[in-house]
Amino acid sequence: MTIVTKDRALALAMLLLAAILLVESGNIPGKTAWQPYGSALYPRILLGVIGVLSTIILIRSFFSRAARSTSTRRSFRAYLVHNQKVLLLFVLFACYAALLPVVGYLVATLGFLVLSLALLLGVDSRRKVIVNLATSFTLAPLIYVIFRYGLRIWLP
Repeated sequence: MTIVTKDRALALAMLLLAAILLVESGNIPGKTAWQPYGSALYPRILLGVIGVLSTIILIRSFFSRAARSTSTRRSFRAYLVHNQKVLLLFVLFACYAALLPVVGYLVATLGFLVLSLALLLGVDSRRKVIVNLATSFTLAPLIYVIFRYGLRIWLP
């Protein structure tokens, strides 16, 4: 008998969601005269990546022999402390979404990338700061150029 673990449940839910959204992406209007690709291309690429990663999680869940510990009930304060980085990332993303129409894509994305990578990687060494800044100042303009000139999609 196969036990449904958290990983399996998540993988199956994500596969189902990706399949539903992939079918629904057929309702996105086709390409216009000024677009080299249709508007559904990017969502379909993301859904494909989600599907592949979910399949990997599902397959790995069958080979995982790690001991499953029963989770104890924790207080809300302990939950906040344990998931501090995740909650801060949500706050950063909310600020990013609020600032995007005000300051534009490039400035908002650079700020979001620098702050989120600093939160995730830390800034306790010079190497981490250099990696953070190099990644941020490379990815944000690269994505802008790909969307603006490659896909001919205007970013705010």
